[in-house]
Amino acid sequence: MKMRGFTLMEVLIALAIFALISVMAYRATGAMADSETRLAQESARWRLLEQLFSRMEADIQQALPRPLFEGEQPLPAWSAYHGGNGDGQGRVTLQFARAPSRLASPTSAPAGQRIAYEWTNGSLDLLYWPTFDNVAHAAPQRYRLLNDINHFRLDYLTQAGQWRETWPQEKEPPLPRAVRIQIATGNSMPVERIFVLQ
Repeated sequence: MKMRGFTLMEVLIALAIFALISVMAYRATGAMADSETRLAQESARWRLLEQLFSRMEADIQQALPRPLFEGEQPLPAWSAYHGGNGDGQGRVTLQFARAPSRLASPTSAPAGQRIAYEWTNGSLDLLYWPTFDNVAHAAPQRYRLLNDINHFRLDYLTQAGQWRETWPQEKEPPLPRAVRIQIATGNSMPVERIFVLQ
């Protein structure tokens, strides 16, 4: 019985099919690896945002309607400045008096302290003063919370249910009813949270 082998054409076709399957498998593996990397980055981004929101909520809900002092100069209990439109190189600052927090603080302030959140040049910082009232021009301790923030906006709810981007407001209490926070990192869409003050 005569044995018949593969022709050259059959071998070339088989090699072509094998090469095609290898390329498809390589691309599928690469796509899976890219997807896993993107998912890990997105998960890390959400963890950082949730940690930031948790800290801000804890601080905001401990805000006190107590005026502050810079040396002999009185300051509002809740001072909010909104420069620009919340994008790019704008500046957003929120400063208030906070009661003792359930979150760990890098400074010792058992009776509460004056703090501020400040967003500028794409970074969000948390500032701590050692006490409510300080000598004039006392320098706070500054801690970086998050980088790569391309959108940051704070709005404050009046007693009439209207949102305002600065505080204090005329004929309003020292503290707003609630705070609305919008944050976007990288190329992501803004994430929004609303915290009611106690």
